Amino acid sequence: MKSRNKSRVLSTVVVVAWFVMAGAGVAVADESSSGSSGGGSLGSSSAPEIDPLTFDGWGTCPIEDLEVTTCATVVVRGGTMKLGALSVPIPDGSLKVAGGVKYAIQPDNSFVETFVAKQDGSNGVYSNAISVPGGALGIDTPLGLTQISATVESVGVPDLKVLEQELTMPVRLKLSNPLLGDDCYIGSISNPINLHLTTTGNPPSEPIGDFPGAVFPAVPHSDAAFAAPGASGCGPLGALNWAVNLRGGVPAVSGKNSLTTSSDVYAVAARKVRPPA
Repeated sequence: MKSRNKSRVLSTVVVVAWFVMAGAGVAVADESSSGSSGGGSLGSSSAPEIDPLTFDGWGTCPIEDLEVTTCATVVVRGGTMKLGALSVPIPDGSLKVAGGVKYAIQPDNSFVETFVAKQDGSNGVYSNAISVPGGALGIDTPLGLTQISATVESVGVPDLKVLEQELTMPVRLKLSNPLLGDDCYIGSISNPINLHLTTTGNPPSEPIGDFPGAVFPAVPHSDAAFAAPGASGCGPLGALNWAVNLRGGVPAVSGKNSLTTSSDVYAVAARKVRPPA
């Protein structure tokens, strides 16, 4: 049994090694390629499409917590994530952060905002898989064998500051491909990608139809200071971690990575959402 398992691991390593070496000359993804969202897709054209995440009311706000003062939702409308040698377009509605915010005055008179997520296992972060342009080789190939999809997974509750329009969250990036298995990640629970998205200026708000809330449309966010850890769990027994690291150019230190997004930020007083007592 051990001999057969070892043979399968070695066979897979050989196949992916050939893929990586064959594509070594085109290792950087084509930034002009367009991404597409899909739940659990492998990036192939036959993968089922998923409706983009969007603002869908305040069902994700933990209004049962009476200390929650504001309900907030951030919907990413587009952007680009660069990790080492990978550049991945972020499609409209592929990522959403939603929950509630508490406010408190500390003994030193400092003002503190605390983001609270709905107890649904999401940590307040909802995402769809997006396609990595060029897949494992940096070029598109038939049958989807080298195509990769990436999904942002939260490994902790974000810190959303509605007043400052700032978002901090620890995440890992799940990579899906027939050869990589179902446990291939860049970043981990113990060593995540720590994003701190900030904006400049004072974005204007607009009312949300007849509902007593407001939206800050097209808020630009960016972060170019985070580090990207190396891959883990890729292929049988992690045998393909090296191939993912080579293709992606990770681990990559701060200054080698960036994330730019444009987001719609929705907010409303929680008392407007809670049913009458």
